[in-house]
Amino acid sequence: MLIEFIKNSVKGCLLAFQLLTSIPIRVQLGWNENLAKFSVGFYPFTGLVLGGLLSMQAYVLLNFTSISVLMITAWLITFTFIYSGGLHLDGWADFSDAIFSRQSLERKLEIMKDSRVGAFGVLSLLVLIGWKFLFVYEILQSPLNLFWFLLVPFLSRLVMGGLIVVGKFARNEGMAIALKPAQTTSVKWVYTLWIVATFVVAWMNDSASFIIIMLAGFFFISWLIFSYKQIKGITGDTVGAGTEGSETFLWGMIWMLSSFGMV
Repeated sequence: MLIEFIKNSVKGCLLAFQLLTSIPIRVQLGWNENLAKFSVGFYPFTGLVLGGLLSMQAYVLLNFTSISVLMITAWLITFTFIYSGGLHLDGWADFSDAIFSRQSLERKLEIMKDSRVGAFGVLSLLVLIGWKFLFVYEILQSPLNLFWFLLVPFLSRLVMGGLIVVGKFARNEGMAIALKPAQTTSVKWVYTLWIVATFVVAWMNDSASFIIIMLAGFFFISWLIFSYKQIKGITGDTVGAGTEGSETFLWGMIWMLSSFGMV
């Protein structure tokens, strides 16, 4: 039983990285409901890996090179997009096209299924990337706490997995619905453990970390309510959009807190 659990955990972890990152994992894992459950449990871990890579790069580039903060910011933002393969940006654009179309529920769902990106999607991408760039640029110029670069990507993936685990699906097709088997008590317990561990680490780091974690929780609840109001549930696009939105929101909150001398 233990060996089977370990095998499923390893496969689930690999599948999570195959789905959410551009890391070339050339392993045929197949797909079944059990594997889907294990993979969703590892979504926050993919964010933790991204955060670790960002932290190391920020530390090395800022302390051991003469590269400007402007160029370092550009690279770090670009790296996050390379890491995810642009998957979440696509969700942000599609969801924006649907929301700003102000059409009926059925039409919004059709727009999100369309592979083409409309004007609203392009504009929303520019706004998202622009604000994220400015927030990170300002943060890098203040006394740097590398813990933020570890925490923010992790929390955004925690939000992503949380949406899948507790959200109601808006339609019975698409990529997201394949993860519905993850809506079990066992996976919810896994996310509870992730949250508890996050609070413990935050307590060991500094009190401001609690504020950031609570803000991530606020975003999660707000995004879930917003998705229900707009399309009566969640889809792969709303989950991807929530990932990008939460990341930008948290960078903005850290910038605001640092501006007032709270971090």
